[in-house]
Amino acid sequence: MKTEIIFFSATGTTKKIVRAFSEGLGFETKFTDITLPEKRKAYQPVESDLMVIAAPVYGERIPGFVWDFIKPIKGEDKPLAVISIYGNIGYGISFTQFEDFARLNGFRLIAVGAFIGEHTYARKKAPVGLGRPDKMDLVNAAEFGEQVRLKINSKTYNPPIIPPSTLPNWITEFPDSGVRFLVRQPAVNESVCIRCGACAQKCPMDAIDPPTLMIDETQCIRCYACVKICPVSARTEKFRLQFFERIFTHLGCKRKENRIFL
Repeated sequence: MKTEIIFFSATGTTKKIVRAFSEGLGFETKFTDITLPEKRKAYQPVESDLMVIAAPVYGERIPGFVWDFIKPIKGEDKPLAVISIYGNIGYGISFTQFEDFARLNGFRLIAVGAFIGEHTYARKKAPVGLGRPDKMDLVNAAEFGEQVRLKINSKTYNPPIIPPSTLPNWITEFPDSGVRFLVRQPAVNESVCIRCGACAQKCPMDAIDPPTLMIDETQCIRCYACVKICPVSARTEKFRLQFFERIFTHLGCKRKENRIFL
């Protein structure tokens, strides 16, 4: 069976999960990485029997630009499995969004997974999901793939029973850049920066000007891909207020486990 896995992975976390999932699934797979803008612009539909979509949860929902990308994709009664990756706080309304996408676009939603990844703003002082996905998370992802394979092979395409979200759908109206009111724009330490341009090359929003390395505040979604990719740690991040960091740490202090629905 041919499978296409579409995923967005600014800092590599989602990519780890879908790779493990694919190993467990065991089908012929085409990975479609839509992290960079040029990849999204150049996308061509892939012939497949199963569609898998995986995305991180930003602000309790699928990022708006990811939603805009998948919205035109038609299923033609094809089975669909989806994966939400979240930073140990909550997967928000992402399941509801995926359910709506499947219903409106003619997919048969057969499996849903919520997996933990290191939170974008995790650090030693605020270790929310720090180091995840860990070894057990990747084992869980592979097991999820195996279970999807068994469901496909049994030809039982009944939809999973998913717990309803307690959050309102109007959260989807939040701008992707809304989190900038909580965390600062990644700053550059000029005394350390080697001007390699890696941050600009890896920005999912083309928000960094290559010659100057300045960030367009209207485009930055605070994914911190630029912070993670910098080979000399020249980019730094910071909450606007220490109070925000304390709340963030409190919300994500207890380890959450992955959840799957088939």
